[in-house]
Amino acid sequence: MGNFLSLQKSNDVILKGIPIKMYEQVHLTVEEWVVLAPIGQKNSRAMFNVPFQECVQTDVTRFLGREKSFKDLLIQNYLLALAFVQRCRLPIEYTMKVKTYYQLPLKDMPNFIILSDLFDKHYITWNPLNGNDTERMEEDKKGIQTLALKFWFSGYGVIKGIGYEPITNVLLKNVAGNFHHPFGKDRKQKTFMLLSYLLSKEEMSSVQEPMSFSKKRDVFGLESELWSEEYPALKTELALHIKEYVFTFLKNRVDKGQLQIKTDNDGNSETVHLKQIGASTWKVYSSYLRSFCVNYLYPSEVHTIKDLLQGGLMDVFADMDYDNNIRKFTKYFFHIENWFDLYVSKNNLYINTKRIIPSTNLGTHDKLYGKHIDFNQAVKLIEILQDDQSPHHKENELQYFRVRRLSLLILETGKRAHEVAYLKQNCLKNNVYGDSILHFHKTKTGKQHDIKISKNAVEWVKQLQSVAPTEPIKIKSEIYDGGDNLKAKRLVAGMSNVTPFLPGYITNYLKQLQKRIWKETPPPSGRYFTAHDLRRMCATYLKMKALSNEEIADRLGHDDLASQYTYTLTAGKDVLDALQDVSEQGLYGIQADVNKNTIAPVTEDVKVLSEESFFKNASMVIDVVEDEENAKTFIDKLLQEFNDFDFPAEQLQPDGEIPKGFPMRTHNCNAHERVTCFHHTLKCYNCKKYNPDEDMLLEHKAELVRWVVFVHHQETLLKKTKDRVEKRTLPVRIDDIKKDLKSETFKELFRKFKHLSDKEAEAVEKEINQTANKYIKKYYKKFPSPTAKQMDEFVKSGVING
Repeated sequence: MGNFLSLQKSNDVILKGIPIKMYEQVHLTVEEWVVLAPIGQKNSRAMFNVPFQECVQTDVTRFLGREKSFKDLLIQNYLLALAFVQRCRLPIEYTMKVKTYYQLPLKDMPNFIILSDLFDKHYITWNPLNGNDTERMEEDKKGIQTLALKFWFSGYGVIKGIGYEPITNVLLKNVAGNFHHPFGKDRKQKTFMLLSYLLSKEEMSSVQEPMSFSKKRDVFGLESELWSEEYPALKTELALHIKEYVFTFLKNRVDKGQLQIKTDNDGNSETVHLKQIGASTWKVYSSYLRSFCVNYLYPSEVHTIKDLLQGGLMDVFADMDYDNNIRKFTKYFFHIENWFDLYVSKNNLYINTKRIIPSTNLGTHDKLYGKHIDFNQAVKLIEILQDDQSPHHKENELQYFRVRRLSLLILETGKRAHEVAYLKQNCLKNNVYGDSILHFHKTKTGKQHDIKISKNAVEWVKQLQSVAPTEPIKIKSEIYDGGDNLKAKRLVAGMSNVTPFLPGYITNYLKQLQKRIWKETPPPSGRYFTAHDLRRMCATYLKMKALSNEEIADRLGHDDLASQYTYTLTAGKDVLDALQDVSEQGLYGIQADVNKNTIAPVTEDVKVLSEESFFKNASMVIDVVEDEENAKTFIDKLLQEFNDFDFPAEQLQPDGEIPKGFPMRTHNCNAHERVTCFHHTLKCYNCKKYNPDEDMLLEHKAELVRWVVFVHHQETLLKKTKDRVEKRTLPVRIDDIKKDLKSETFKELFRKFKHLSDKEAEAVEKEINQTANKYIKKYYKKFPSPTAKQMDEFVKSGVING
């Protein structure tokens, strides 16, 4: 700062060896003009014949946007020379648009000496990745000098005491829209942010903080404006009641939880505690209620409380396209029900709200089980994300450098985009065992979370730390979704290096990366993977590696185990045990479309997976048989990605434990499903949708005999084993199969064979158990795990040839 004091408002400056008076309201001398004039105008003197005051009052804006004569160019350049030595001030709307085609001696002007010193001192913290890229540095330096020169022509200096007045945050913000950068909007914004960043580092500057071009606004103010729009749908009595609820009771939940009286189906009331919500969640709730008023209540002419109580709301929900918009329907129902319960309580209305608001079960609907993960596409993306040398990366661009590593961290940790984007710089820690831990100080649930990470992930974090922003950044929850309201040093930052890194940058990056990968050809799945898809891939990997539902929920940060079902694919460490979960959780790519009104069965050609391909994988993750090789490649890539992570070992199956040809036959299932469910036969036999072939009675009996033999085999293994894991898991497996071998399974299945009477169908259970006992006595030691063919032969003839 001491050096800059000596450069403050001095009346003399030496330019190209010639002393020139600053700030004087007089014409330049001939000698001064020669120093400052363009080469072709150094001998021109016509402007000296015009009185000084008349000259400086020239309307320079008329020179913009048209071809200029030699005289116009002469006057323009002369006025720029006067402004350069602060003998006049040109309008900012002119200087921001004018182009100068000759070089003024910036290196001798104190204003630009100060700016150059600030650049040399602080540029490395602004762009740590390109500190040694002299070409890039010169380009950025030229950009801010050009911008500062435009301000200088209008009398604005970089610090107090230089120029007529200093550059301020307000000035920067006001003129940013009028500055035309030859390389476009992004470069213009970057230039303004860099200039403001450098000036904010100087105590004598009036720029207090770097500027940001973020369009993020306070969610409360934004929603208030939207609710206040002059739109009839938002001015009805009912809409105003809902608006009051949004900005009072609902908004108060942002600060703390609230008590609310809820009414059940019988009209009974109870007081429940509604937990605290974040500002971003409040915004979502508000937007749903506002949309409901505009798109449903108003068009249906439900404008008053009376209209609602007379059945208007019931009509609105009944007319909604429930089947095609189940998610939106459920959201609307949830929010309007909460509002109405509060309204009834506050106004002491003694009514059964369930007679005013319908049940969500108005019809049939599709149940979604998560997005399909195309393995070809996933493998390609993971390969390129991991490849430091891939030509698809822009490793010299700071934001690209950061966002690629954040993407890899999501893939490894399974965390949400905003949870990795808002990490603190000191997020890398070690536990008492020496393991590397990534510390998430705030997750979506508001809790802290520690995750053990691999050596590769540690390296990614350290690379990000090496180019981390130097200034603390506050992330306000009312402006940024998932914000923690803390001012702290962050692992990454936005373009200005002083604003938050927006989670949306990750999905945008992934989309642009995939466009470069697939070029003009659409990706195999027809869509680009998002940041949340990386989270799904991580969940899938954890399931493959035999983690339990509870462990996966903990890793993903789910309070509710049900929340993970759309992330995981199917089975876990115990295939048979987990097949129960498959029927409840579903697979990626499956959309069960069960219509109660369907008359004709919907059948599909289904390819059968072999027992070997099924049981040698830890998890069923294949949508079609052709995906199997891609799936294996995908798993291999994930294994490479997490090669240092200490997961539980895969549980090995004892030799002969699984019956050869374990039932994975095509099932005659009348459920309308997009792909095979891959349930085992016990599940299908016990399902009302299953329709057996009349001529396959023997095969169905043989299949059930195999299951009884299989239970016996498991019980035999349990008696013999000394393995602690098997002692724990085998009883659970046995118990689960026995539950599926209940009497109802036999009755449900064999009553569907029309040529059997009810009495004959009920007698089949006894017959199967007797047949199984005969097999165990005669062939169990030789064939402990019989194939389907062997068992068919035994049930038919009582012997097995060979």
